[in-house]
Amino acid sequence: MLTIDTRFHGTLTVEDTDILRVDYEIIGFAEEKSFILLPHRPDSPFLYLQSTITASLAFVAIDPLLRVPDYQIPASDIPQALGESRDWAVLCLCTLGNGQTPSMNLKSPLIFNRQSRHGGQFVLSWPYPLQHPLFVDEAKKGPEEPSHAGTHAQN
Repeated sequence: MLTIDTRFHGTLTVEDTDILRVDYEIIGFAEEKSFILLPHRPDSPFLYLQSTITASLAFVAIDPLLRVPDYQIPASDIPQALGESRDWAVLCLCTLGNGQTPSMNLKSPLIFNRQSRHGGQFVLSWPYPLQHPLFVDEAKKGPEEPSHAGTHAQN
């Protein structure tokens, strides 16, 4: 068991089996090696990817298949150590607020092996956007210039 401070859920005690181990760097956060997934709200498709080390670091993430049903990941882009695609849990980091169009990063998903809970972020060879609109109304406005790979919750 591990007790951690979180940005949105206060202090929690989590099982070691709930920890996601980052063996492949989350871009820009090389020092962050372990996270847990926490719910955003009971009725929300979003999750918080909460650092177990830095309480203020919580990314907003979503299963890409909830917004892009035909989303695929080239197996050749992912290390064999993470197993086959059926063994993966896939999340995309989201950008919300700060005057930007709500979007998710399809170009650089987070992939973790469901059994070992090891993984990280990977830049795909396929031409997916860094900022894919999260909502249909936003998609009608057209693409915007990408600004970053994910959302880092700020105090």
